[in-house]
Amino acid sequence: MRRASLVAPLLLIGIGLLFLARNVFPEMQLLDYLAKYWPLLLVVWGGLRLIEILFWAATGRALPRFGISSGEWVLVIFLCFLGVSLHAVRGFSDWLPGSRIELGGLDIFGESYDYPLSAERPSTKAPRVIIESFRGNARITGADVQTVKVTGHSTIRSLDQASADRANQQAPLELDGDPNEIHIRTLQNRVSGSNRRISADLEIVVPKGATIEAHGRSGDFDVNGITGSIDVNSENASVRLEDIGGDVLVETRSSDILRAVKVKGSVELKGRGSDIDLQDIGGTVTINGSYTGNSQLHNLAKTIRIVTPYTEFSAEKLTDMRVTLGSLNASDLTGPVRMTSSRSWDVSLTNFTNSVDINLNGGDVDLRPGLLPLAKMDVRSRSGHIELALPQSAKFDLTATSARGSVDNEFGAPLKLEPTGRRGATLRGSNGGPPVNISTESGQVLIRSASAADSVSPEIPHAAAKTPQPVEQ
Repeated sequence: MRRASLVAPLLLIGIGLLFLARNVFPEMQLLDYLAKYWPLLLVVWGGLRLIEILFWAATGRALPRFGISSGEWVLVIFLCFLGVSLHAVRGFSDWLPGSRIELGGLDIFGESYDYPLSAERPSTKAPRVIIESFRGNARITGADVQTVKVTGHSTIRSLDQASADRANQQAPLELDGDPNEIHIRTLQNRVSGSNRRISADLEIVVPKGATIEAHGRSGDFDVNGITGSIDVNSENASVRLEDIGGDVLVETRSSDILRAVKVKGSVELKGRGSDIDLQDIGGTVTINGSYTGNSQLHNLAKTIRIVTPYTEFSAEKLTDMRVTLGSLNASDLTGPVRMTSSRSWDVSLTNFTNSVDINLNGGDVDLRPGLLPLAKMDVRSRSGHIELALPQSAKFDLTATSARGSVDNEFGAPLKLEPTGRRGATLRGSNGGPPVNISTESGQVLIRSASAADSVSPEIPHAAAKTPQPVEQ
């Protein structure tokens, strides 16, 4: 007698629950989730099938001749084709305007219909401008005006012109409020959940002194020439800011890039996203979340603090830092510099002042202080190569240890090697400077003399090393 498997019914129940959740919670981005995480269906299926077979074996039942039947293989191929297709469409959404698969609509079907948008409302010189529940792209520009003016167009993707016309009537552009607080509404939520999808491309001109608060579903925000503060909160948005006089807060659940240039106030990024580009920031910088792309940070005049689920980094000031997947390179830093991570990182620091405290689960560390006098250093990596380039005139009290690797002295006196048995070694030496502790469990440690390529600078006063000079406000 052929034994029926419980895996297929369980998977059907799980898929049914997903679509039920979509009906109950219309804002849930189901198709986006399926496009990104569809391989998990195969993993769950295989895991359940394995558990089922192990249970049969443990109970002494006859095992199936084949782990997966021919019908199941057909279903596997279908799931792979469907998942790859969804992911491809989702990944090329920026190349094919209007084709992005979003929850609640069928953007890949129908035609796009455009409708002009225009509205204007008087305001004070420094109003609070609020953009509500927006889907689309908005360019916000500060000017010497005392009005809030919105122009642009809405795009409605629909199966026919009549349906698009009805959607356009349901979602007009509205500007209301008093001169101190103006709300911009596109009322796009009125048509969500139908076979019509609506988005807008807006050009918004506001007084330079305005404060901007934007709430979006998806799309991009470009803001420039604003002396007030900026607050952007969106499900999926790229944000580009330039020439901002106030504080910046950006919170996203997904983003391609977050870019801020010439910001006099503080910058805080929260949530999830990909690339980060920050340049010429006069206030503090806080990055709290998970950003998986490339990060470039230039000319940060005050404290920077980065907190991710696995890593923390902080410094008082820096000129240049680049972060890619598992790699951090920074130069011209004012400490204290602190970095801790439960994951492996390759770290390179050049021309830093004040103390350095690095504690990594693994990865290579390359330190080139460059500036004198040296400050306290405490560097630990569970596994990886650690290299420290010291200026010849540097003062230090150094202890470098590798528990199961080699320690090489290319600096010379006063450092002396102390073997610690069959494996590992310790290098010690002091000429009256601050403590410098280097340790790794299984990597190699190299202490060498700094060369001309290390850009060694002459000794600087201690006070100058401790006091970061802010950029001109």
